[in-house]
Amino acid sequence: MANIEYKPRKIDSGKALSTAIRSKDFWRLYILAVLMVFCSIFYYFGEIVDLVGWESPRWGFFYGVHDIHRLLFLIPIVYTGYVFGTRAVILVTIVVVGICAPRALFISPFPHPILRPLVFILIAGTLGYLAALVRARMKQRGYLESVMRREIDRLSALSDRMEEGIVIIGPDYRIRYFNNSMRRYFGEVTSPYCYKYLRGLDGPCGEVCQLSEVLAGAVRRWRYELPDGRVFEVLASPYSDADGTVCQYATFKDTMAHEERGKRESEQQD
Repeated sequence: MANIEYKPRKIDSGKALSTAIRSKDFWRLYILAVLMVFCSIFYYFGEIVDLVGWESPRWGFFYGVHDIHRLLFLIPIVYTGYVFGTRAVILVTIVVVGICAPRALFISPFPHPILRPLVFILIAGTLGYLAALVRARMKQRGYLESVMRREIDRLSALSDRMEEGIVIIGPDYRIRYFNNSMRRYFGEVTSPYCYKYLRGLDGPCGEVCQLSEVLAGAVRRWRYELPDGRVFEVLASPYSDADGTVCQYATFKDTMAHEERGKRESEQQD
């Protein structure tokens, strides 16, 4: 058996770095790192000034109680919760605890140096968790909406291939949906109201209209005669639309065309 020589695959580090920089996750992590560094420097700016020996920036604000300084850490915590989720916000909150701990344990001369940071951490962590929860709900809602849109498109394409006309009418007599067969039977919709589109009337169709009964939960079947002599068999039932509104779902079958087609088929068989 011939020996097969395996050569290690060379990785283009420049191309890999370029790909990483172009990714959204890289910039999200970069923003988080910048926020954490900025907040940490601001939190310990007084000590940094003393360590370096600067004289001009010795402002009293940086040597007082650091409750306001800690508030800046809300930005990276909430940002992490919204962008990265629950686990990440727990990790970042723990990191913030580690950043604030040296001041609380060794530096702060003010009363309750540990209690105040702990209260802040509890509040900030809760806000970060809520941000993560809101983000998760938004993503779930977006996913469900995309699934719903795909299903609606699929059902719409299916209904457009049906021979029967399909129309959905709201409780205000407005047409919410119609398929290609309805367009073939009655033409393009020139009015949003069903009575105007179907019969050219300025108001509801009177006794012919079954909308109120159908919206109350009934299923109705009737012959729908038009002024031009055409007759349709209508089957209507209640239907809950995407916004939760109870509407009328009706199918229109052209009985005359159906009977003529039946006659032609019987004659061909004879």
